[in-house]
Amino acid sequence: MRIEAYDVVPYIRNADYAIRRPFLLGKRSLLDYIIFYVQEGTFEIELGGRTHTLRTGDHCLLQPGDVHTIRGLDDTINPYVHLDFFYRPKRDRSFITLPGQIDMAPYAELMQPRLNDSEAFELPLKLSFSHPQRMRDLVMKMIEAWRLGTYVGTLTAHKLAYEWYLSLAGAYMKTSPSASTDAKPLLNWMTSYFALHISDPITVKDMAKRAGLSPSRFNVVFAETFGTTPYQYLLRMRIDHAKELLGSGYPIKVVSEYCGFSDVHYFTKAFKSAVGVTPGQYREAGR
Repeated sequence: MRIEAYDVVPYIRNADYAIRRPFLLGKRSLLDYIIFYVQEGTFEIELGGRTHTLRTGDHCLLQPGDVHTIRGLDDTINPYVHLDFFYRPKRDRSFITLPGQIDMAPYAELMQPRLNDSEAFELPLKLSFSHPQRMRDLVMKMIEAWRLGTYVGTLTAHKLAYEWYLSLAGAYMKTSPSASTDAKPLLNWMTSYFALHISDPITVKDMAKRAGLSPSRFNVVFAETFGTTPYQYLLRMRIDHAKELLGSGYPIKVVSEYCGFSDVHYFTKAFKSAVGVTPGQYREAGR
């Protein structure tokens, strides 16, 4: 599996602090990832027939399909984040599994791509970073932003999750020996860039500068990579995001602003052209 083929667009399902006396969380499998940080106490995580001990200051990452148990040996505090790293169309249907849920086969279409199934990663359960305090701060800020419950808070949390993943990739992603110096510029980061700046005015000149290319060369490489123009690709992402917000009941004017459209009239026209109905009709149908 080539993990690079998947778009990194974090989607947090839950983020909080677990404050518990000694406990046992029974065996379960996962559909998504868990970023797990030990703020206080000692944990034992059983995974793959091996028991791993985690103590204050340790970072770990549980991956989709990991059948595991978690035991708190004393009074513990552990900040955690349940999230998807990679974009999947049905991500809103996925869920946090409960103890006793082992067989994930009925939910295979909801499972995240697993990093350790790719040739690019070989992650241990307990992670080691050159800047562990920065990674801790990213997790703490991620949780704080998520718990605000606001649109901006959610965007901020997803941005921090992207930074956490980027640091993970920098620490553990293997360099491909087959990479050549004359390879085409990689633009896989563009989807994540669009997602983080979806409400901002983005020009081809800005994107080309970020990619280190001239605008004309950028357009060519982008079309070869994604099969469409930068404008059409960004428009499609904005429309998809608008559908999510409309389905959640956001006012049309707010959705227009959040998705980077210059005015409601243009948003309505573009939305109807892409979806076949107006934003208002789409929202009513969702209700």
